[in-house]
Amino acid sequence: MSVRECGDCTMCCKLLDVESIGKTAGSWCTHCVGHRGCAIYETRPPECRNFICAWLAGPELDERWKPSNCKFVVAPDGDALRLKVAVDPARPDAWRKEPFYSYFKNWIRQNAAAGAELLVLTGRRAIAVLPDRDVDLGVFTDDHRFILARTETPFGPRFEPLKVHKEDPRLRG
Repeated sequence: MSVRECGDCTMCCKLLDVESIGKTAGSWCTHCVGHRGCAIYETRPPECRNFICAWLAGPELDERWKPSNCKFVVAPDGDALRLKVAVDPARPDAWRKEPFYSYFKNWIRQNAAAGAELLVLTGRRAIAVLPDRDVDLGVFTDDHRFILARTETPFGPRFEPLKVHKEDPRLRG
């Protein structure tokens, strides 16, 4: 449920894939009317109809987190422990600015042991944000998925991000 309204923000119309209409991440949707919204709002695809960004849903995120201000869209990716940050290709480092970067690092530090994943996407390029580092995973396609491999060390858990094919059996476990 949304606690806010989009207003003049249309960043999701640029930053997200909408497979059903062939719209790719990082390019403006042909149905987007800049700073006004969707020209086919009443008949928009299910991906759009069901999407709610973290700023819309989270009253704890202030106006700096509004996608049109910060130049990225944060959304759960399946569940509350998987976050995806879709970044405007015109501002690829927007997510690294403060207070955003500290927030992301704190979130993953607090939740990694519980299986949390934080993936930053700029177009098709993916970066896994880990408690101790950020790892560039290269170009992602629709056939790729991201998983974290966990290894116990004498100093605590160590996480390794893996880019795997969507049919990889480790995704089922």
